[in-house]
Amino acid sequence: MTIWDITPARTMVAPRMRTVPVAIYGHRWCGITQLIRRALDRAGIGYDYVDLEEHPSVYSRLEALTSGRLRTPVVHIDGEWLMEPSLRQVQAVLARHGVRL
Repeated sequence: MTIWDITPARTMVAPRMRTVPVAIYGHRWCGITQLIRRALDRAGIGYDYVDLEEHPSVYSRLEALTSGRLRTPVVHIDGEWLMEPSLRQVQAVLARHGVRL
């Protein structure tokens, strides 16, 4: 479940691994979005994925949070927001929460 109570397209759960809430808001056609999703999948890290084309109201809310300058993906990791992060930035935030990517 995401912060806006919509059902994500997919939730993956990794067994026997330290978990931290991760949500990815992006587009299927976005290369950075898919790169981050594949890396999390390979590492067995669970996350929620929200396709912004399927949930335009979420897009509008994110856009409001960023003063109209929304760039995707937006990654939410245990209270931290990352806008258009690199994989290294995602790795760094996960590492601060004790999760290795």
